[in-house]
Amino acid sequence: MLTASAIIAAGGAGRRFHATAAVAWATGRPPTKVFMPLAGRPVLAHTLERFAAVEEVLEVIVAVPAEWVDEARRTFGDSLGHARRLEFVAGGLDRCESVERALAATDGGPDLVAVHDAVRPLIRPEVIRDALRAAAGHGAAVVGRPVDHTVKRVDDGQRVRETVPRQRLWIAQTPQVFRRDVLTRAYAQRDRAAAVTDDAQLVEALGQEVVMVLGDAANLKITTPEDLRMCEALLAAGWPFGP
Repeated sequence: MLTASAIIAAGGAGRRFHATAAVAWATGRPPTKVFMPLAGRPVLAHTLERFAAVEEVLEVIVAVPAEWVDEARRTFGDSLGHARRLEFVAGGLDRCESVERALAATDGGPDLVAVHDAVRPLIRPEVIRDALRAAAGHGAAVVGRPVDHTVKRVDDGQRVRETVPRQRLWIAQTPQVFRRDVLTRAYAQRDRAAAVTDDAQLVEALGQEVVMVLGDAANLKITTPEDLRMCEALLAAGWPFGP
């Protein structure tokens, strides 16, 4: 059976979310988005539940801001039960540093490493399994969706300069799954001065094949309060809806 470590990236401060959310916190500082309530439970509780449903995942390492590690352990520490390891580590200054720290905290045994955004709480376990199988066969796999909107390239004045052909364009989501040796090598060789927006970008720089795995439109990344309300609405409507 395939085995995997899961890294949940929750190290961001959620500045874009809190810049548009009128939320008062008794501590005087907003928590990360993973503590925000979604259908009566914190966002991260939903995300952990999805990965707990995948038997191939033997351990989950969550990177959170350093000041919230203890709170995360108290809140989510028993989410996977006692049969599987769940650990919380202090994230870094950016996503790459957070994932790198979490990768170092894995036990090194599982064949694959799946990296997932903590604020994508509606990932279906079936899609996680599809990504694991694809990564086992190709070395690297990214969950995503084909672009189905017309895409415009604009200049600094928001003037349209080009309509971009959307054929063969995909929107990348997570999880992004890699053979352990591939991801380890990608992080060891990464250019720390380069702007990197996802882990697959580092793997692509190695010349490693990366394949896309079809995900769901419901696999939303909670970036704004509107995203949170959309997830709430999907859960209230009975998500996951089945075939």
